[in-house]
Amino acid sequence: MTFVLMDLEWNGSYSKAAHGYFNEIIEIGATKLDAQCRKIGSFHALIRPVVSRKLTSIVTNLTGIEAGELESGGTFEEAVRSLRAFMGGDAILLTWSTTDLLVLLENCRYFLKQETIPFLELYADAQAYCQARMSNEKRGRQISLTTACQLLNISEEGLEAHRARDDSELTARVFARLFEPDSLEVFIRTADKAFYEQLTFKPHIISHANHPLVKPEYLRFFCPACGRPLPSSNRWRFNSRMLCAEMTCECGRTYIGRVQIKVQYSGVNVRRRLVEKTEKPKPEGDAT
Repeated sequence: MTFVLMDLEWNGSYSKAAHGYFNEIIEIGATKLDAQCRKIGSFHALIRPVVSRKLTSIVTNLTGIEAGELESGGTFEEAVRSLRAFMGGDAILLTWSTTDLLVLLENCRYFLKQETIPFLELYADAQAYCQARMSNEKRGRQISLTTACQLLNISEEGLEAHRARDDSELTARVFARLFEPDSLEVFIRTADKAFYEQLTFKPHIISHANHPLVKPEYLRFFCPACGRPLPSSNRWRFNSRMLCAEMTCECGRTYIGRVQIKVQYSGVNVRRRLVEKTEKPKPEGDAT
């Protein structure tokens, strides 16, 4: 078994064929490791853009890639064929988060007219795995590749940030430092139908209380002071990504109930908060 750590750079532009904004891949880099995480190969491909020959200033400033550099590049189809040959038949593909994977799938749909990534059989999210292996104060948040290198004292000297081949090299260094076979097993996914369904699923927050996924108990609160159920005294409104309503208890206390209902691939996640409403103090000198 081998590991291929891949990184992409892309240029965003409007595409009539895609009926909207499209992220066109302009560079692919990959670093290959053996089962003991020793480097055994590297891959690099420049891709000549066809959707828009003009690179955005954001891409040029971030990567240093100029439009002229891409004129010698091949097509996306050629790059995919070469990458597939580089990977071989027993490789696990890893990227730093699934963002690159989504962009790769977007390009496969556009250029290859395929709903899957043709060379992908096994996948693992390198960012999720490395964060799970790191013991530090940032473990609960998504961290950047640069931050991971800093926390692990991995040198970036001699490598260009935001260039696909060098970023794949850094990803490989971080992964190799943290690799442990048994712990990786639970992060490896087979690229089947369920994998693509989860990959492309877009989490969203429900914005109205009468949505069919909103169960009555999600919006039911009890007075912390007396234990009585709180009636909703007005309609639920959507504010700051939460459903909110004012509730007055029989004991005279008034509360603001806040509920966030987020639909994820794994199910519905509900966050609830109840805050007692207090009168704001009147400014000094106010007439009563």
